[in-house]
Amino acid sequence: MSDAAKIINNSKSANYIAGRTIFILDHIDTESCAELIGNISNMVNDLPWGHTYASINSDTIVNPYNLPKNTPPVIDINIDSTGGSLPVTKSIMALLNIARTKGAIIRTFVMGDASSCASLIAIQGTPGFRIMYEQAYNLIHYGRSTYSVNKPTEIDKAAKFEKEMRANFYEPYLKYTNLTKSELLKYQRAEYSQLSADVCMKKNMCDWILTNDGLFIKRNEKQR
Repeated sequence: MSDAAKIINNSKSANYIAGRTIFILDHIDTESCAELIGNISNMVNDLPWGHTYASINSDTIVNPYNLPKNTPPVIDINIDSTGGSLPVTKSIMALLNIARTKGAIIRTFVMGDASSCASLIAIQGTPGFRIMYEQAYNLIHYGRSTYSVNKPTEIDKAAKFEKEMRANFYEPYLKYTNLTKSELLKYQRAEYSQLSADVCMKKNMCDWILTNDGLFIKRNEKQR
């Protein structure tokens, strides 16, 4: 195994990193992601500022893993997770968005389930480079919030904060997919309504489907 593909996983969590590939296979929380976030930070810091890469047109690609030479660096995120903490998810995405500003492509691959916060990570891959396995699912739901409050003023503050968190939750879906706010609310209220890869492609939540036969199906213009 080359140094570039060396697995960094001293925490023994199922969330770990190997080279420029991030594996999110566990609950997303401060304990399981502490080492992962540090390693992502180091990986992003190693990317140079101001480097000019050859432009890449995702419309001309016939395989999202077979890219032209001298393309931007690619950070892969392989996902099979039930989700977890929204603040921890924001930390991961903040670092990956720094990588975007440095010219990197964020390529996401939903291998099994991308539920809750894992769904947020999956849809925020670079448009044109978001992949789902044919038998994978994506879950959008309300999630769960817990507050220890015992005063009316604290209850009001908690409710205000909760509304702000929900608004933050909506924003990536409205930006990176063609879901409407009413559709988001419908899926959230259903709570455990997993969306198939086909549905996700229609809703612009993924750009490619990997079939059981090892073929890549690309999202076509009519679906856009």
